[in-house]
Amino acid sequence: MRASALVLALTASLFATSTWAQTTPPKSAKPAKPAAAAPAAKAAESAKPRPKLMTRDELRECFARRDANAAEAKAIPEADAELVKERATVLAERDGIQTRNAEITAAEKALLADNDALLKRHAEIKEKAAEMSKKERAEAVKEYEERAASINARIEAHNAKKRAFAEEVKVFEARIEEFNKKKDALAERGDKLGDAQDAWRSECGNRPYDEKDEIALKKEAQQKEAQQKAGSQ
Repeated sequence: MRASALVLALTASLFATSTWAQTTPPKSAKPAKPAAAAPAAKAAESAKPRPKLMTRDELRECFARRDANAAEAKAIPEADAELVKERATVLAERDGIQTRNAEITAAEKALLADNDALLKRHAEIKEKAAEMSKKERAEAVKEYEERAASINARIEAHNAKKRAFAEEVKVFEARIEEFNKKKDALAERGDKLGDAQDAWRSECGNRPYDEKDEIALKKEAQQKEAQQKAGSQ
């Protein structure tokens, strides 16, 4: 049956997408420590240029990027856990579809066998009709017509079930496609997070800053949080 081949193709597609990329954040991600106090004056020939400090705006941006990376690193495993649950549901639906497909296939084989037996009976009646009495022919024809009516009714019911099953498979196909899109999107998020973390380490992680700017930014964040809480009340 065509439905059987279709379900097998869906199964292969589903099992091909059973792993997801996950990226975890670096531990204690933070820009370099504040610049140390200037050492005592040394001879000009031994003095080294001090590294340029980040501006407050640059530090604010680095902190914002760090927090965004941390939030995404937390969100990705949560989304992955939801996908794992959804995958289990999809697999259960696939198993149900495979079971119904097997039932329909078995019913169709039995129906075809009964139909072949009916055709043989028809040929047998036709061959022996001349040898039968009028009553025997009438009884044979009646028996044949009753069997034919029964098989025709079964064929109609079977075909209706096949049509309904075909629609069910279409719905399942769409569910598989949607699941795979979610899986691919999550993998892409993991890749983007890894790139963002690498960029942060390169652009922020080793750059010194003024401790006064850090204190000022913490106060700024606290004030913003207090304003948001007040606005929500």
